[in-house]
Amino acid sequence: MDLAEQHQKTLGLLRKQQTLILDEELIQWKRRQQLAGNGGPHEGGLDVLQSWCEKLADLIWQNRQQIRRCEHLTQQLPLPGSIEELLNKLNSDITDIISALVTSTFIIEKQPPQVLKTQTKFAATVRLLVGGKLNVHMNPPQVKAVIVGEQQAKALLKNESTHSESSGEILNNNCVMEYHQATCTLSAHFRNMSLKRIKRSDRRGAESVTEEKFTILFESQFSIGGNELVFHVKTLSLPVVVIVHGSQDNNATATVLWDNAFAEPGGV
Repeated sequence: MDLAEQHQKTLGLLRKQQTLILDEELIQWKRRQQLAGNGGPHEGGLDVLQSWCEKLADLIWQNRQQIRRCEHLTQQLPLPGSIEELLNKLNSDITDIISALVTSTFIIEKQPPQVLKTQTKFAATVRLLVGGKLNVHMNPPQVKAVIVGEQQAKALLKNESTHSESSGEILNNNCVMEYHQATCTLSAHFRNMSLKRIKRSDRRGAESVTEEKFTILFESQFSIGGNELVFHVKTLSLPVVVIVHGSQDNNATATVLWDNAFAEPGGV
């Protein structure tokens, strides 16, 4: 019971640390990345963030192993009282913590262009900040890119939708995550994507096509701990405006610049 109570205190501290890294530092990095799209200073600092996330992942995983070991021992020693219930809750809580860490650290390192011309090649890079530490690269996950509309993106952000209904067709939209030994990073480099076609929403009134926003959704699935935990991860790019002709470029850029500067945090 003493050990379980100590674990409870530790989980409280781990949560506090995780909030600091994910809800403050990582969110600030994403905001700097967005402002860099408007010519702001380069976002930087991702390697430092990765080292913090990896250390946190290591601590969480060690605690999870200890809690699992305690559960195993209580099965061998039928102890009276509520110890089994407490350990079940601890196991559930630590799984929630590691799940939040993994899903939040699947990020876009290099954003796709925010003004996207159809039939034109473009690139993007996604990275899993805790991938190397949790040995995800032992069974390299596949990442898929899909373009979705603004309403669909909002529903995905609020977890109101799990199905990603595509608003167009992207060629070369599958990529395997690779582990880079020199930088200790696990990332997927989409080098030759191309938007073949786009499906626009019904426009009412005078709204121009250069005001309609989309986003590129990157999603993947992988497991850790010998298939013990399976994760479905997704991340959304900054808003993109799709054009078909160079004459639309200026108006599309205006939409993007305004959005980067004044958009609501976490919005699309």
